[in-house]
Amino acid sequence: MAIRVFISHAAKDEKLAAALVEFLQGHLVLADDEIRCTSVSGHKLPVGSDSSSTLRDDLGDSAVIVGLITSNALSSGWVLFELGAAWGSKKNLKPLLTDDVNFNDLPGPLSGQHSARLSNKADLSQLIEEIAGILQAKRRAAAKTVAVMDYVIDAHAAHMRTSVSALAKVRVEPRINEPEFSGIPYSELVKILDDEKVKIPKEVSGIDEATEVSLLTLYMGNARFFMSGIQSNSDKGSPAAFLYTEVGLRMLPYGLLQFEKLPAAQAKWFKRLVVSSDGNKFIAHYNRVAAKS
Repeated sequence: MAIRVFISHAAKDEKLAAALVEFLQGHLVLADDEIRCTSVSGHKLPVGSDSSSTLRDDLGDSAVIVGLITSNALSSGWVLFELGAAWGSKKNLKPLLTDDVNFNDLPGPLSGQHSARLSNKADLSQLIEEIAGILQAKRRAAAKTVAVMDYVIDAHAAHMRTSVSALAKVRVEPRINEPEFSGIPYSELVKILDDEKVKIPKEVSGIDEATEVSLLTLYMGNARFFMSGIQSNSDKGSPAAFLYTEVGLRMLPYGLLQFEKLPAAQAKWFKRLVVSSDGNKFIAHYNRVAAKS
């Protein structure tokens, strides 16, 4: 059975993700294999499957992507990759925020998405109504829905009590008069991209073992390729395919890359990522700062 709901979440938020699955299945008649939630038993990836390709397929097939956005998720490159891919593909993306995340913490284009609060029953009720409408799913009896509503609210409260990152979160103070890109101050965006690490397989790097490089380094080092456009239909395992999936899609939430509008005949077969107007400004500013240092 095809995946209908994809829950994007950080591995550290396993308990909260499990409560969200209970919440969805307590309101809607959905089979276990219609929900993908990689940390929750009954909804994990098939044993022996290729994780990256299966997740890409599931994201593509899903009618709804629920983004469970916590402070843990904001520090997870994989979650941002999933949400960026969903946003770029114009999927029904439903951001669901815990109380340790402020709306202005959302990176790039996600900051413009209307988001729901996991602590707010009215928001949760609206979320269920919208998902039910998209899926045309049958509703559960009212008695069960009340119980699972309380269950997910309690799970959120437990998450907040144990959230060390909510107490220890440190933000980079923006410098005076520094530019912003997609609503993020330059110094903060540089830190976010520099902290985000990407593993380069040896087949792509050309050396004997896999290496790890920051997302910032990969973006700046390959800016000329993104300016020309990186297509989605590059051969699997090629450097171009790596740049598209592991760099390009991860960069989408920050607004420095965008999908190029293609003629209908081309758009049927592939998509192309190119540097956005904010991306061009970021590259120019980064190079000016580097030249002065």
